Amino acid sequence: MTYRLLIFDFDGTLADSEASIIESLELVARNLDLPGVDRAGARQSIGLPLERTIMAGLSLVPELVPEAVELYRKHYKETAYSTTCLYPGVKGTLDWLRNDYLLAVASSKSRQGLLDMMQHLGIYGHFSFIAGAQDVEQGKPAPDMVLLAMETLNIPPEKSLVVGDTVYDIEMGKRALADTCAVTYGNNSAAELRFLDPTYIIDAFEDVVSCLI
Repeated sequence: MTYRLLIFDFDGTLADSEASIIESLELVARNLDLPGVDRAGARQSIGLPLERTIMAGLSLVPELVPEAVELYRKHYKETAYSTTCLYPGVKGTLDWLRNDYLLAVASSKSRQGLLDMMQHLGIYGHFSFIAGAQDVEQGKPAPDMVLLAMETLNIPPEKSLVVGDTVYDIEMGKRALADTCAVTYGNNSAAELRFLDPTYIIDAFEDVVSCLI
């Protein structure tokens, strides 16, 4: 068995949350009388710390960012549970993986929001380690969350695989000296992901199993 620890991104890898993120940004724009949401910019920044996603998706001055963050969190809580779902194959694959591997999540979401959503989706109990934005000093693409997972679970980089849908996830894994697996169904294109030369590229979540053989 090559790997002992599998570290997954959440948004765009385990769960399809794009609709809830865009809807929350649209509500923030309405609250602040902004012209609207730059959907392409917001989509490209999903996976980064929330402040950066808001700056990418909304045309607002820096002074308004704290208010926009609070409004976003309020609206996300109101909309996310009805608009977020697991990608096909995630639940069954996690059921199988947890028998032989330690599983972890490294996400830019707020910790409590992440835990609540994972419980809602029925996958919280599959994971031995979960890190959200408040758990590290530096968010993605810094390696902090991956390093914390490896340290907490006492697994070396060469036995760890980071799985994510954005270039930030792949860079995070590489900077932690772990192998990486890019998924093409999330928020970055296959061409963008290939540019960072991940160890593996897969088109469906269940294909992660092929990286472990």
